[in-house]
Amino acid sequence: MTPIRNQPSLADLAHLFTTSLLKLWMVWGYRTTVRRSGPLPHGPVLYACNHRSFLDPMQAGMWSPVPVCYFARASLWKNPVIGTTLDIFSGIPVDRDNPGASSMKGAIERLRAGKPVLVFPEGTRTRDGRLGRFKEGPALFARRAGVDVIPVYVWRTERCWPRERALPRLFGPRLEIRYGRPMRAPAHLPPRERDAWIMRRLEAWMRLQERRLGPADRMRPAAG
Repeated sequence: MTPIRNQPSLADLAHLFTTSLLKLWMVWGYRTTVRRSGPLPHGPVLYACNHRSFLDPMQAGMWSPVPVCYFARASLWKNPVIGTTLDIFSGIPVDRDNPGASSMKGAIERLRAGKPVLVFPEGTRTRDGRLGRFKEGPALFARRAGVDVIPVYVWRTERCWPRERALPRLFGPRLEIRYGRPMRAPAHLPPRERDAWIMRRLEAWMRLQERRLGPADRMRPAAG
């Protein structure tokens, strides 16, 4: 018998159409360069990205072969237009009164359902373009869901959507995004040591990209 193929939903088609337009904008308006250490997976994985601007969730997630879930304030769903957009882009609502528990629950549910999730270990946007202090959430989410962590580094997005602007610039300086190799801690380590193992390597990879890219507009080595 010929297997029955699942037909794409309206949300899938809307995501594909919107993402295609956004990619054209990123390439045309910002001359975005995407560097990968290998093919990005179609299944569940935790993308852990540095955070420079409101452009980062879109920039880090749109190059995945499948839609990536990311966090947003639960109150944003009260606006029908914004809520529909967040649903199209697989938003995960975060309860302002209980952000830690709602974030963990939402991330693990989607990872176990086979969907990739995007997180920002710094928790908030940088003010000077440099990496901030990392939190342990990414390692905990990945361990409890049993998935790999893929490090992601975005460069110069704060110049395209500065803190003082309500909307991003349509054109801006050249951007770059890098995807590293999947990380998974050795299974023989105790749970907390596995978390620490992931976070040490995640931060080391991020800081390596920060040193390699730097502020100068020059040729850069591929992501490692």
